Amino acid sequence: MAVTVIATPNASNANSFLTLAEAQPYWDTRLFTDIWDNSDDQNAAIVLATRTLVSLLAPRREFVRPTAGQPGYYIIHSTWTGAPATTTQALPWGRTGMLDRNGNAIASNVIPQELKNATAELAGQMSKSDRLIDSDISVQGLTSVKAGSVALTFKSDIVTLKTLPDAVLDLLVPSWLIDQEIEAMYPASFDVVAE
Repeated sequence: MAVTVIATPNASNANSFLTLAEAQPYWDTRLFTDIWDNSDDQNAAIVLATRTLVSLLAPRREFVRPTAGQPGYYIIHSTWTGAPATTTQALPWGRTGMLDRNGNAIASNVIPQELKNATAELAGQMSKSDRLIDSDISVQGLTSVKAGSVALTFKSDIVTLKTLPDAVLDLLVPSWLIDQEIEAMYPASFDVVAE
């Protein structure tokens, strides 16, 4: 089934930051284009890349459980600055309060070229390998298991794919993203008051 790309800024049914016609010029100026040129479904790749950027850069907080005497903490993930232009748009762009690399205001009904390029790059990277699959222990190289006091040993040379490659993040304008933060959790202490 063919994927229909809807890249209208601020549309309530939009599913992509760019069209195939807008992605192709990016790939025409890039070396090593096999991952894009040999993709089975470039429209699906564009929609999946958009969906991935939207979900990974949505406001979210992740709890990391306490370990070995260390308190738990929250990771507050990177998210977009500014605000969506409308309350009905499906995607987070167009946005208000956004600036380009040169400090010029970006109209709220525009998807900037840098975001289109980043989406095109991610679409190609996703055509090469599935970056969304959770790591599998067999892929990670489990080398030994111990039952008493439970111990697992993994190969030390494990290579994992980042969901958002540096090549994609480097294409985004730094001022568009709030940096990831760590929020510490401190144990509560209470004073006992006797009556």
